[in-house]
Amino acid sequence: MSSLSTAWKLARDLGPSWILKRTKFEAEAHFGILERRLPVSNWDFDSRDWLSAEAPLDAERFKHSVAERSRFLFSFATAPSLLDCENVCRQADRILSGEWPFFSHHWLRIGFPPDWHLNALDGERVDDRVHWSRLDLAAIHDVKFVWEPNRFSVVYVFARAYGARQDERYAEGFWKLIEDWASKNPPNQGVNWASGQEAAFRAMAWCFGLFSFFSSPSSTPERVFKLVRMIEKHGERLAGFIEYAISQRNNHGISEAGGLFTIGILFPQLRRAREWLESGRQLIIRQIQEQIDDDGSYVQHSFNYERLMLDDVVWAFRLGELNEQCFPSDSYELVAKAARFMLRFCDQKTGRMPNCGGNDGSLALPLSSSDYTDFRPSIQAAYYLTHREFCYGTGAWNEMAERFFRGDTGSATSKLSAAIRTNSNLRTEQYLKVEARESYCMLRAARYRDRPAHADQLHLDLWWRGENVACDPGTYLYNGAAPWTNALARTEVHNTVTVANRDQMTRAGRFLWLDWVQADCLSYKVERLGTAVEASHNGYRRLGVVHRRSILSLPNTDAYIVVDDILGEFFGNVRLHWLFPDYPFTWQEQSSTLILKTPPGEFQCVSWAQQHLTTIARAGEIVAGIPSPASNSEMEIRGWRSLYYGEKEPAISLVIETRTQLPVRFVTVLAPEEVSVLNINDQCLKMESRETSLSIAFRQPAGEGQIFSNA
Repeated sequence: MSSLSTAWKLARDLGPSWILKRTKFEAEAHFGILERRLPVSNWDFDSRDWLSAEAPLDAERFKHSVAERSRFLFSFATAPSLLDCENVCRQADRILSGEWPFFSHHWLRIGFPPDWHLNALDGERVDDRVHWSRLDLAAIHDVKFVWEPNRFSVVYVFARAYGARQDERYAEGFWKLIEDWASKNPPNQGVNWASGQEAAFRAMAWCFGLFSFFSSPSSTPERVFKLVRMIEKHGERLAGFIEYAISQRNNHGISEAGGLFTIGILFPQLRRAREWLESGRQLIIRQIQEQIDDDGSYVQHSFNYERLMLDDVVWAFRLGELNEQCFPSDSYELVAKAARFMLRFCDQKTGRMPNCGGNDGSLALPLSSSDYTDFRPSIQAAYYLTHREFCYGTGAWNEMAERFFRGDTGSATSKLSAAIRTNSNLRTEQYLKVEARESYCMLRAARYRDRPAHADQLHLDLWWRGENVACDPGTYLYNGAAPWTNALARTEVHNTVTVANRDQMTRAGRFLWLDWVQADCLSYKVERLGTAVEASHNGYRRLGVVHRRSILSLPNTDAYIVVDDILGEFFGNVRLHWLFPDYPFTWQEQSSTLILKTPPGEFQCVSWAQQHLTTIARAGEIVAGIPSPASNSEMEIRGWRSLYYGEKEPAISLVIETRTQLPVRFVTVLAPEEVSVLNINDQCLKMESRETSLSIAFRQPAGEGQIFSNA
């Protein structure tokens, strides 16, 4: 794409003001304006000019002032008991031995203290001698592997273990890390100052550690005083370039505003405390209004980033409540909508969510022993914040809510059944949901008003008995070696249709899509059968092509009939893709039936298309069917999914492909094995189960009206 064409599309899709702001920020970095505003310096621990006139200047009196004036989120006198104390303490011991958890899942040996500028992905060190604005982050082999230890998420493990055992090794370990980090990361020097969001998460973790270990003998007045000075320097960094985070209209802005608010509200001894408190509070209020839609969905089109946002605001709102700086009621209502939205798509058995949109492994508040993929801790805390009652019963996911609300949750009741009743056949601005007896499916059907994350219109996620049977590939890496530069954002790896081997939108960078695709949708009842939804998108309008997907749910059998119509005058390649976890499978070529042996039982995918080739790939290699021409990079990213950032695992990729004149129709049946498909073609479907026999007719692709009817 030419630079002129790209510039025009940027202005059209993102607006001229966005371009002007980005140009301004790049100019500030290029001409050294940022470097002068936020210069490299030393910590200057002997200085007192960063304190207010009323603040004690003596370290011992200063620590006493913090104890008297700072109201944090919890007291360990009322902290919840850990359900798996032994496991948490083992994790803390692993960290002390030099193993660190990356992205809340896999452990890497990087030392204690670690090399704070080491990229654990490739073993290379990032230059630690220059101002952060001089670094080219895109040239680093996924800078997130440098930043992850520098978030100090291990503090939450130490604090939880210390609360359970009062083992001074964990408190001393915290202070050893703080002092080593200070010696290796002078203010504004090196990569660990480059991201305001990383600075905010680090400051939050330091605050958590400070108040967790406040009474420990290791927490001397001198150490407390120096740590507050380090936190104050992070406040300067946040305030000095927060306009960049706000311009991104995503979780960066809320995280950085939350960091400013935290520093301002917890440390009134700071000279700029009131300024940061008020600025952070107003920015949080404004961004909540801009980023949470009326249906509760989130601006970034990602369930993981919505969880991150919820954790940020639960932290900030609770601090506000405890320090007489409550947020307005309409802000609470927006957060309540987001919590209810997340609850609707959260699997009740496992707490997992569709792996939709960007998933970079972020977990702002790792305050439970639940797996990273379990969203219940965050949803429970957000629901309690806004409703003062639980949406889930008691379990490991309760720890964060109980810790933040100081034992007030003891008599809380659970309203799960009432909350879940709002689930059925949910339609939002971004997603459609259809339920059956032991399953549900989610259909991605967005009307974009903000930047898309993935080119995934009409992607279908299917959940059955707690298993994500038809799944989203996730993210894996944002900046890996080719072809793994955010490759799983592409259309071809989602459960949807690709035309002419093109994405639904024009890719202009790792995180930037242009020519935004828009979807329209409707739902209706099919007499005596169930609920149907239909959605279409215009992502292939440049080819004169429309993709329309129709889904009929048969509630009593957990069967879903999916009809994909590709309409227009186009001649060429049309490709339907389905992705399943790495279940053992059987492929019956004659009937085009894939039988998946899932933990709760066998599940099948039966497909039909005229003059087609079918291939099954796993971990980048064809394992069944007839191979079709594909580039090495296209083949390499097939048959993978990523549940945890930086890790990918094999998956089963089923492709049904044809090269012909439109219209083209694909018919797919996704159902438990006890459902038998007797006949399937482009006009009708006959199937039976133990309970019933059904004949379903399909109207012609180019016809008007509803696709499904009783035969």
